[in-house]
Amino acid sequence: MKLSPRLLRKALTSPAGASLKTRAMLLMLSVGLSGVGLASLIRSHHEASLGTDQVLGMALQDLLLVLAVGLVFMLLLENALLRPLRRLAEQAHAFDPTQPPPSWLEKQDGGPRELQQINQAFERVQQSMGAQLRREQNRAEQLRLEVEQRSLALEQARLALESAQRELASLSRHDALTGLANRREFDDALRREFKRAQRQQGLLALAVLDLDHFRAYNEALGREAGDAVLRQMAQLLADRFKRDTDLVARLGGEEFGVLLPGCDRDQAQDLLEQLREALAALAIPHPKGSATSPRLTLSVGLAVFRPAQTYLSPQALLQAADEALYVAKHAGRDRLSLAA
Repeated sequence: MKLSPRLLRKALTSPAGASLKTRAMLLMLSVGLSGVGLASLIRSHHEASLGTDQVLGMALQDLLLVLAVGLVFMLLLENALLRPLRRLAEQAHAFDPTQPPPSWLEKQDGGPRELQQINQAFERVQQSMGAQLRREQNRAEQLRLEVEQRSLALEQARLALESAQRELASLSRHDALTGLANRREFDDALRREFKRAQRQQGLLALAVLDLDHFRAYNEALGREAGDAVLRQMAQLLADRFKRDTDLVARLGGEEFGVLLPGCDRDQAQDLLEQLREALAALAIPHPKGSATSPRLTLSVGLAVFRPAQTYLSPQALLQAADEALYVAKHAGRDRLSLAA
């Protein structure tokens, strides 16, 4: 059987001969067969004088020699070229840029100069990518720290803003000195409770309280002493009116207001008289008090919304309590007066 050049080219370029080792084997076989063919041509002029057995024996010897040479050639090719290339291919396939550089490649010692150059090229790529990876990792860490710091600053700013908003809302609804509700909160609660009492035909007691001769007290003892008395009065009010529906407010200066939903006139009057007695028990001296009362006293005006005696508006109920307070002041102070 003859092996034509076209058949050799087909074998070398076919998928079966795609690897370097396969192509080397086919090349060796073609060289060997060519050698056998050349030897046959040289000996062709002797074929007439030689017997058939002798010709076949010489051809077999040539073939065995070619195979032996090819085997030696393949072993040398395997050790010098194919094995290092396979190792480089495996290492390149396992190449992972996310791993530390020392674990990327095994260093190739010895071997052909071309393989050493390839290995050096891999090492340069390794070093370059390792340095770039470290730079990117450092940059990523810096960005992460910066993001954490800015997130922390934003969270602190948010908490501070919420705290300021709560404080502002509290200041807009509460008196800064006493901590009681202020006039705005009192007016809103009065409108709300008045509508509820109208709708349910219920009870709503409203009292306006005023410390007697308080301006003179401030002038005699100073503002700090006056503020201390106002805080004491606020504490007395908070201790006496503890229901969830009760509202105590500082209306301005030495004037206070009390809303008592669901309280009739007698209940509200009893609670307010107890408050006057509690203030009297403190026996706060008044340097410019009246001859009959040298201590600080309290005047109260009380008005009650009830089905038998209704008021047209919250303002009308508040005005009735103010008028009752005016009567208490002009009747000698230190007393409670009921609205007509």
